[in-house]
Amino acid sequence: MQPSFIANWIPYRLCYSGQDGWTAKWLDLGNERMTHPFFDETIQLCRYRQKERSSLESRSSADFLVQACERLDSLEPAAFIFHVSRCGSTLLSQAFTAPAENIVVAEAPLLDEILRAGEKQADNSMATRESWFRAALRLMGQKRNGKETHYIVKLDSWHIHFYECLRAWFPQTPFFFLFRRPDEVIASHEKRRGIQAVPGMLPPALLKTEAPAHYQGDFNRYTARVLEQYYLAMQDICQRHHPGNAFFDYVDGAHNMVDAFSRFAGIPVKDTDQVQERLKYHSKAAQEVFKPEAQVDAKPYFFGECHAAYKGLIHYIYMQMMKNSTIII
Repeated sequence: MQPSFIANWIPYRLCYSGQDGWTAKWLDLGNERMTHPFFDETIQLCRYRQKERSSLESRSSADFLVQACERLDSLEPAAFIFHVSRCGSTLLSQAFTAPAENIVVAEAPLLDEILRAGEKQADNSMATRESWFRAALRLMGQKRNGKETHYIVKLDSWHIHFYECLRAWFPQTPFFFLFRRPDEVIASHEKRRGIQAVPGMLPPALLKTEAPAHYQGDFNRYTARVLEQYYLAMQDICQRHHPGNAFFDYVDGAHNMVDAFSRFAGIPVKDTDQVQERLKYHSKAAQEVFKPEAQVDAKPYFFGECHAAYKGLIHYIYMQMMKNSTIII
């Protein structure tokens, strides 16, 4: 295939204004592989280099995404990773970044902006969002070294609530769902909160929570409610018995998680020693040796309805295992 004029360029942001409509911002990756724990880190690094060459921004219409990828040699996603946050998803995606055969996109802001386009433009159709989403995936999944064979996409935690449209768009693609005990997730967020654990940072309708004022500044209670909705969504997904869905509880360990994902998604671990070495370090800081979290008193982080939703999810997973469905724990 002839090299595309858009080779090594990817869209990284989607913007909307009533006057100009939807526009996409573009980034030249150059020779940079997307190996950072979060896609934002790749964006920051490449934008810095791009600004050294020119102060001008590269923009296009959003619809240009579809045109740009028409002749692009790219991969289809081999698997999507869903998660409740602080449950090993970053470590899992990082375990597969090193081999040149793998493309890993972790929590790309562009994908979130496309899925949530209806928040800014109510009449933005699902068909439009699907075409943009597929085009964005193709552009980020372009073959750049001639060795790529597998493409992994890690979504944001709240994308669990977009399961229905994502499954309709990708009916055969493996979806791997990661979860963890809620008290451990809440305790982790108390140390360093993600935006989904801060009232008002994301729309209540997106997370299926009450308005921020309802929580009266109790961040942990708010986080418990967010998690409860994640677990309930996973319960519903589990009960659909889709053969392309698998579930894994973080309690079963990082090594088992990597193995389970590899077997389910059909993505081989190329270098076991390399993966074992990566698992020794912090998922979000590859230079920092990983230290297991100290055992915490669960009582301050225990919220009855949230814990019940977690236990309910485990119940449905075991029920499905008994029916010999495709479930991994």
